[in-house]
This record gives sequence, structure tokens and C-alpha cells, in this order.
Amino acid sequence: MSEQLIQSNYRRGVAPLIILGLLRREDMYGYQLVQETEKTSGGRITTQEGSLYPVLYKLEDQGYISSRRVTVGKRMTRVYYHLEPAGEELLKQLTQEYETVTQGVFQIIHGGAENE
Repeated sequence: MSEQLIQSNYRRGVAPLIILGLLRREDMYGYQLVQETEKTSGGRITTQEGSLYPVLYKLEDQGYISSRRVTVGKRMTRVYYHLEPAGEELLKQLTQEYETVTQGVFQIIHGGAENE
């Protein structure tokens, strides 16, 4: 399996967690989410806008986030995304699940449970 494919699958799995985590801080538009992901992760996580929007649309369809259009300048419109209370709850659940799975993976790759 290529490194690019592994990274792509991994990012896709954590994309909702990352998006919700960033939106917890403030409302953001798509390109801003891409920039903040890279900046906040110290360049370790990068994403393309094209792969971000399907996740945003899905989260919005499920009621976890909402959007609003804002006119910027004379013609440009930005869509800002906002974390809804249901999204805050989902973020808590995803964070707990991520931490549990990550802990389990580290136990596996480092030779078993620490507290056996």
C-alpha cells in the first residue's frame, strides 16, 4: 500500500474530527479551514479544498454544522460554517473514540498493553 494512499485514508477518517475541532474555535470558510488545518498541525496534516467540501456538506446535512453566506467585496461570496450544539456533542464523542483507538494502536505497535 502506498504511503499516499495510507495518508489519504487516514485523513478522510479524521476529517470530521478536525473540522469540528476547528469550528469550535470560530466560524470559518472552506479555504480558511484548509489553512488552519495545516497551520495548527504544524504542517503535519494537509488537505485539499476539494476533499474538504464533501465532509462539510455531509456534516451540514446531518445538522452538526450550519452555513451562512457572506458577501466579501463587490462580487465574492464566502460560505462560513458554524458548529451547532449537536456538532459539539459529536466532537466530544469522536474525540473519545479517537483517543481510545489511538491508545489501542500504540499498545499494539509497542508490544501490548502497559498495565497487564
